[in-house]
Amino acid sequence: MRRSLRTCLVGALTASALLSTGMASSSATPHNSAQPVSSAPPPGSEERDYAFNASATQSTTDFGGTADRAVDGNSNGAFDHNSVSHTTLEVQPWWQTDLGSSKKLKKLVVRNRTDCCTDRLSNFWVMVSDRPFKSADVDKARHERGVTAFEVGTLDAPSVQFALNRSARYIRVQLEGTGYLALAEVQAYGDNVVSPSAAAQSWVKNNPFGMFLHFNMSTFTNEQWADPATPASAFDPTGVDPDQWAKSMKSAGMQFGVLTAKHHDGFALWPTAYSDHDIANSPYQNGTGDIVRDYVKAMHANGLKVGLYFSIWDRHEGDSTALIENQLRELLTKYGQIDYLWFDGWGWQVPYSQIPYQPIRDMIRQTSPKTVVANNDHNSTLQTSDVIVYEVPVQGMPPATNARPTDGSDTLDTNQTWFHTTSTGAPRSAQDIVDNLNKAKAGNALYLLNVGPGRDGRLPQNYADRLDEIGALLNK
Repeated sequence: MRRSLRTCLVGALTASALLSTGMASSSATPHNSAQPVSSAPPPGSEERDYAFNASATQSTTDFGGTADRAVDGNSNGAFDHNSVSHTTLEVQPWWQTDLGSSKKLKKLVVRNRTDCCTDRLSNFWVMVSDRPFKSADVDKARHERGVTAFEVGTLDAPSVQFALNRSARYIRVQLEGTGYLALAEVQAYGDNVVSPSAAAQSWVKNNPFGMFLHFNMSTFTNEQWADPATPASAFDPTGVDPDQWAKSMKSAGMQFGVLTAKHHDGFALWPTAYSDHDIANSPYQNGTGDIVRDYVKAMHANGLKVGLYFSIWDRHEGDSTALIENQLRELLTKYGQIDYLWFDGWGWQVPYSQIPYQPIRDMIRQTSPKTVVANNDHNSTLQTSDVIVYEVPVQGMPPATNARPTDGSDTLDTNQTWFHTTSTGAPRSAQDIVDNLNKAKAGNALYLLNVGPGRDGRLPQNYADRLDEIGALLNK
């Protein structure tokens, strides 16, 4: 028999409505009437999640499902995407977070895993308090002074939402019986909003069209993700022609480019002092021997703005804040103004609990104040990016109703490859690209179109020709 959701209000607390997200056959107690959680944030802004990257603990941990996974911004819900916290099989397992200080809360959202075992999140309580919970027993904890508790019987949807009108610092989720407790995400919202920066809005408005240049070790290992154990000697282009890249961008009507300075395998296209997996240890000696430098020079010579792709996830050196900050300082101080930094691997491979977003973003602001950040974490939040990223082959084009500054990253290749390999197909039609560019503009997004240079370091001629056609169509 399915139990309804009901609110247990302890002490002199005012009852508030409990709202469900897609929950079947569930209702609040009779004395609570459904009502809006809060007014919508201003256009282009979003509600701030106070629980993001907050301190989290749980009764036990199993299968590597640490408590911080439920406050890391990754609500994907799949365990193999590092999205799910997980306890052992035990009596009344619990998970909780400390927001750091009491926050005026209007809404809580608890998200279930989505890959399997969704029925495990049943017969549980969600509790909030300004004081630490004293008891590990669910009945005692929910009756502690100052605790507001919500009971959930059967969760029939990926998430459940609760309306609040009180301050709280501590949030606990706890099963009533014996089982595993697994959570995809716990989110807490109040009146605070995150608004886009003026710099991000200006960047998207003034730079609607750019070229993504996936050119790195993967081109030479003939795969989209190169093996991080591949020796630096494997990177051996017969010639690299950044001036051809830049002139093709101009011909297509683009304003900027983004070059993969370092992909997930960790190979650096510049001579970095912090890894031996770099161009200085490869056979490449053309130009200055530094592809990032030659690229930046060509971009500036052609009146184009400069973007760099940087993978936070480094499968060669490992993930460390020191490595990231040191390599970013090299890129941001040795080559002149870097207008756009495009991050990847963060959130979905390297959790924010391991490499926090805000300290890295603050370092970038101190080192290069005008640099705008796009972060491909698929979390779609301004809490971890200046510009929201849509990876178009995976997520589709940004919606026309979008009001936040957004990046729609797509491929010119009909086979949707990023690095040029033997799997790369023919270029899409010029009209198709122009149509998508117009869709992006309508949705407050820029359009970042990938063209992967071949092993010779040049854009394939059929791709260069198609870029010319795109430019001609735009100039009609």
